[in-house]
Amino acid sequence: MALPSPGFNQATSQSPSSPSIDSPATDPQPLFGSALEPALREACDQRLSGVSWFRTDWQRGGALTGYARYTPQNGQTASLEVDVVVKLPVPPRERRWLIHLQAYDHVAPRLFAHGETLGEYDMAWVVMERMAYGPLGANWKGKEFDLLVEAAGRFYLAASEMPLQGQPQQLDWEKLFHRSRKIVREHNLPHEQRWNRALKQAQRKLKDWITRWKNRPVDHWCHGDLHLGNAMTRTAPDTGPAVLLDYAETRPGCWVEDAVYFEHLFWARRQRLGDRKLCKMIARQRKQLGLPVDSDWAWLAAVKRALLAMSTPARLAFDGDPHHVEAALKVLEASV
Repeated sequence: MALPSPGFNQATSQSPSSPSIDSPATDPQPLFGSALEPALREACDQRLSGVSWFRTDWQRGGALTGYARYTPQNGQTASLEVDVVVKLPVPPRERRWLIHLQAYDHVAPRLFAHGETLGEYDMAWVVMERMAYGPLGANWKGKEFDLLVEAAGRFYLAASEMPLQGQPQQLDWEKLFHRSRKIVREHNLPHEQRWNRALKQAQRKLKDWITRWKNRPVDHWCHGDLHLGNAMTRTAPDTGPAVLLDYAETRPGCWVEDAVYFEHLFWARRQRLGDRKLCKMIARQRKQLGLPVDSDWAWLAAVKRALLAMSTPARLAFDGDPHHVEAALKVLEASV
């Protein structure tokens, strides 16, 4: 589940048994899913029921999601039949992670069936546990942040046993800076003078920020999309543990990337956090689990905040909520 923007109104109660669904008459994707159903059920040895396909408000791209029932093989579960989520196509990276994480408790949803082909198509797919509650939200009365931090720690511990492969994310921060300057000049952005002044001051520090961020340690795994919308629980609100979803963006990097990304979603809603400091909480969780925490992590987090704040005007399609844009300006002003 990719979070559209920091202003996204996340679900706060049970899993969306009645999500906002596009009409099959106007959305061809559910019809495509129905066409694939016979091959999918055959791949599952007829253990899968009919699938109710849908597209959620937050879903992007051509992926299909559906709810169904599944009869597990002996030993997978004590239940005769379970509620499941069907996803296809699934990025190979996400499928690999779901398979790897089955050996660990409370890290990923249980995986009941999966494959790399479907009929005549080269198409990875999964049938996994349908979590009962979530995504995490305000109904957890603040505990949602604690649950997500704990879930992130369990993921980092489980991921530490997976050999690193792939490349860390390296954004063109200088290009984003110049695009931000252009957006501020050419568009009627609120607080234009403050943005111009802050960006001008940021330019003096930009090379140092970029150099220091590029030199960050990238010797462990990041989830890549850590936010409340990507965590659910098997138990009612106020309890846990939470389980992380969506491993499509998981990559080598530095845990600070996850921590600051999660934190920045609440720059404009700091009251939701209470006295919680999310980066410090994740650092503490890693230490408690015996995972490495860089001695200069707080400084790296400050650099990442500055870079994210500086690039906000260039990313209005993703971070364009007006309250978030103003909060990012305050973060940038504090950084320069």
